Amino acid sequence: MITVSRLSAALSALCLIFSSATSAEIDNGAYAKYAAGDYDKAIADAVALGGAGNLTLAARSLNSMAYFGASSRSNREDANRALNYAEEALKLDPHFAQSHLEAAIGLSLRAANMAPPRVIALNLPGRARRHLDAALKLEPENVWALSTSAAWRMGVARHGGSALFPGADPDVGYAEFMKARAIAPSNVVVAYECARGLIASNRQEWREEGLAALAVATSAAPETAFEQRVQERAREFAAAISKGAKAEAAFNAAHP
Repeated sequence: MITVSRLSAALSALCLIFSSATSAEIDNGAYAKYAAGDYDKAIADAVALGGAGNLTLAARSLNSMAYFGASSRSNREDANRALNYAEEALKLDPHFAQSHLEAAIGLSLRAANMAPPRVIALNLPGRARRHLDAALKLEPENVWALSTSAAWRMGVARHGGSALFPGADPDVGYAEFMKARAIAPSNVVVAYECARGLIASNRQEWREEGLAALAVATSAAPETAFEQRVQERAREFAAAISKGAKAEAAFNAAHP
């Protein structure tokens, strides 16, 4: 049976994959602040400038803050703000795939920091899935949409959510991960999410590919402050695996 709180936490981790290249205009200065991890200034600049691309960057910055935040309340507030900016961006440009991805991320982070009954009542995982499907329809070859979708499918299935969310098919997720890795073989975040999905699935036929992806996540050059923090987490995962099954299981439990 699905455990809603674990599913919500899984979705928050699984969906947080960002693109550096977008079809909507993004201010270079605001993006540079985001890339450096100066999220508050990136948000302020992006919102002041406006436009679909900049509002999506504001959402992206807020989601980055919520992903690694220590307080459920502040994480939920940041995720709510991110969702609002992503939705504003979609009103300006409904065909901007990255806005759909940031909306999915905001919904998932919101769910991870909310009581389970509210998660179900608001159908946050299902709403996140709809945004992921929209992004894939707009850009079927988008590495971020593919990897995020794959992680969603595997994570929801792993936590018993296939009955509630029929799209949670691990085999489809595996194919999407392989496609994303082929497009961006050296991307830290994509490699880490792939490693987490394949290894935590407990499918022995996928484990070696998962370990290979983890090796990339721990050694490839990060391009942003967010990627650097993801790499640190990837190294924690690798260290846990090296200590044995109990440590690996503990890591997976702490990062569902």
